[in-house]
Amino acid sequence: MNKRAAAGRTFFFKMWENHPRIWKLLIDLGIFLKYKTLNNHKIPNEIVLPSSNKIYVNSEENRGRALLVSNGMTQKRLTNFWIKAVNELSPDLVIDVGVNYGECIFSTNYPHHTHIYGIEANRELLKYIHRSRDAHLNKEQIKIFNVFAADKEEEKTFYVDKHWSGTSSAAYRPAHDMIEKTTVSSVTIDSIIEEDAMNKNILFKVDVEGYEAFVLKGMTELIRKSASALGFIEFNSEYVEKSGVNANDFLQFLQQNFSVYIYFKNKLVNGSQLTLSDLHKLFGANYVHTDLILVKDVKKQIDLLKLSSAS
Repeated sequence: MNKRAAAGRTFFFKMWENHPRIWKLLIDLGIFLKYKTLNNHKIPNEIVLPSSNKIYVNSEENRGRALLVSNGMTQKRLTNFWIKAVNELSPDLVIDVGVNYGECIFSTNYPHHTHIYGIEANRELLKYIHRSRDAHLNKEQIKIFNVFAADKEEEKTFYVDKHWSGTSSAAYRPAHDMIEKTTVSSVTIDSIIEEDAMNKNILFKVDVEGYEAFVLKGMTELIRKSASALGFIEFNSEYVEKSGVNANDFLQFLQQNFSVYIYFKNKLVNGSQLTLSDLHKLFGANYVHTDLILVKDVKKQIDLLKLSSAS
């Protein structure tokens, strides 16, 4: 992602939060061009992915509609990386925190020995997730939890974004008024993983709109025991700060526990020594929104770079 792309991504998310109705019109236009109708009864609620797996979506909700327009690929970088990582690493344990409709967790098929966990706090998405899970080849290996992943157990206020389910969050309340305030139980990933992670290979994804620091602190024991761990997380400096975490402190936490790689210009940059100020200079902006790869196991880093460069 170059500086122009980074600025464009920042602009997109700012506009999405502040002017949701404009973006709804654009999504509706995409739906009309694809299906020649805006009649919800005539719009499908399932998508066949390139893997031949299906995901089911709410065709009346904007992110569900965006997935329909994009054939289930709104996050191509993540999806491509995930499929390659599963195929190349054959992980023992897979954890998707922030499942949403499941375009990541259901994007590929898994080895028979893999245990798969999906975590989603938005209960309104569960019926679609369960339906997609039941249609998946590895359905017996997939466990879905309707909880909020954090660093301790408590009741959390959770803001369900009725405009765009992907920005539902406990870290902040979006600026627009299409929000439903709910309560959800928070748990640590360490507490719900039933399998012994000792000497196992772990693949994980965390996309929770600024709450990533708390999720990762709640799975430190799992990472510590593992033989190797490979993670993909979204890093949004503004959302991290809104969660009450200093973004530079979060970077230091990541660097203490992983080798950190940062997507820049669609390639991975070694970020294990970079501060937030360095990222500001790299992206040419005070607001940094990108993806990070987290690695535990030096031996796999060269393969990781090959794996990610084609994403």
